[in-house]
This record gives sequence, C-alpha cells and structure tokens, in this order.
Amino acid sequence: MKLLEKLKLTKGGGLSLGRSRKTSLSVYASPEVMRLLELASDRKPTFEPVEELWHDRSEDEKLHTLRRYVYEKGLKGKKAHTVIPARSGILKIQRFPASLPKKDLNEAIKTFVEVEKANIKEESVHDYFMWEDDEGRFRIVALVLVRKSTFDKLKELIEGAGLELGIVDYEITAIVNGGLYFNLKKPFAVLYIDFHESVLVYYTGQSIVYNLLNFTLKDYLQTKDDFYLEDLLVEVRNILTVNEINAVHLAGKAIEHQELLEILMTNLPILSLLEPEHVRPSFFIPYTLCLRGLEEG
Repeated sequence: MKLLEKLKLTKGGGLSLGRSRKTSLSVYASPEVMRLLELASDRKPTFEPVEELWHDRSEDEKLHTLRRYVYEKGLKGKKAHTVIPARSGILKIQRFPASLPKKDLNEAIKTFVEVEKANIKEESVHDYFMWEDDEGRFRIVALVLVRKSTFDKLKELIEGAGLELGIVDYEITAIVNGGLYFNLKKPFAVLYIDFHESVLVYYTGQSIVYNLLNFTLKDYLQTKDDFYLEDLLVEVRNILTVNEINAVHLAGKAIEHQELLEILMTNLPILSLLEPEHVRPSFFIPYTLCLRGLEEG
C-alpha cells in the first residue's frame, strides 16, 4: 500500500481495502473540460477515452453531455471515481509526534480540523489521511477542505448522469498518487500543465507543497504569447529554487503539444515525462483515479 493512495474526500470518510474490480471508471469534470476513462484489470481502456472541452456550455448542457456518453458507452449504474479541481479545494498538512498517545492525537487532530474549517466562511466538506514518516518520528495528517456547494455540484453531475459516486479525490493528492504509481523516488516534484490550469506539486514523504501557477494551456494556444510562456518558466524556476528542488517530472496535456514540450524540456530541469500506458498524457489524473478504483474493495 502506497502512502496516499487511499486518501479520499467523501462525506463519510473511511478507508477500505479489498479485491480488485474487473473494471474501474473515472470522470474528470472541471468547469472547462470533461474526461471519461474506464480501465480493465490489465490497465487497458475498455473504450476509446473521451475528452471534451465544454467551457462554453451551461450546467444543463454539461449534464446532458455526460449523460449521453454514459448511455452510449453502457456505463449507467457504474461507480465513477472523480476529483475536486485544485482551485476548488484547500490542502493543509500538520505533523504530530509519533509518541503522542492515541487519545491525545485524536484530540489534536480534531482541534486541527476545527481550526482550519473555521477559516472557511461557507459550509465545507472535509476528509484527512494520516501516515508516518520513514523514520517513524511523526504522524503526518493531510487535511482536504472543500466548499460543500462544490462537492454537491460535482455529486449532482455524476449521479444526474446515471452513475454512482465513488472515490472523490483532491487534484493535488491525485497528482501525488500518480507520482507514487509511477514509482518516483521521494522527494519528487510534478509539474502538471492542463488545458485550464498549471500546478507544481512537491512531495517529500513528510509534506506536500503545491503552487497554483498563472498559466493555462488554453490561453497560450490562443495567443502564442512568448512573454506569457516566459512568465511560466520564471515562476517555475523560482519555486524550484525556493524549495531547493533540482528537477521536476512533467505531466498533463502539455506533453501532447510538441512545440511547447520542446520549449519546456529545453528551459526547465525536467527529469521525465509521466505518460500513462495505453492513454494520452492528458488522462494522467483519470488514469490515477482508475488505478485507485481497481484497488478498492
């Protein structure tokens, strides 16, 4: 069991392990893009993965779009794993001494959660996962907070399309999970560039640091603005310097655009490209969600 593979954001919380499913379905649904992927137990897609840009559609149109694909692919009633977009949630990390008695630890975690929830003015949904560092000195708690309205909207989309809601991960931890599935050596950093966002995530084994970057593939492809791209390069280099990171792994849709990929590879210390088997790089997060689903009982 890898460290963060079982972190999931649900109302009830709770973790379960069991035999692998025969198939695992994931739906990536941000305001700008929808991706639909199902993997069989051999990690191969059961149908051609679906990617559709829908930033110009109403909520009803998005629902009808997903419902249509669910019907066409014969997916109705299946459990679908999904993710909260990075900008729609907050991740907080806290460390506690491993020597802390269980009762005191539970009280400390309860206080930690209450303090962080109090900082969000709207009603929120939360979940957390705890693991020990490699030396066994600390218990590290990763707490994810999301506005309840955001969670409910995603739940309504999935269930309204005829699917059952499965794992609901947070995009930052999903990126870390992807790094773990790729067996990246800790500490590792992943630069994830998608149509609508860019995120730099750094996982040390004891903490997760992430930065939401001021760059989207959508804007760059529309403008081909060299200054806009240079701003991204400068921003990433600065983050790497501040966190003393020597190299990053690249993931996401940017890998599919050869001209941009060459610029990134030339100007950033990119160690490897995280390309899932049998699917395009843009399906990095849905692929990770499907692998988690295959391991769920």
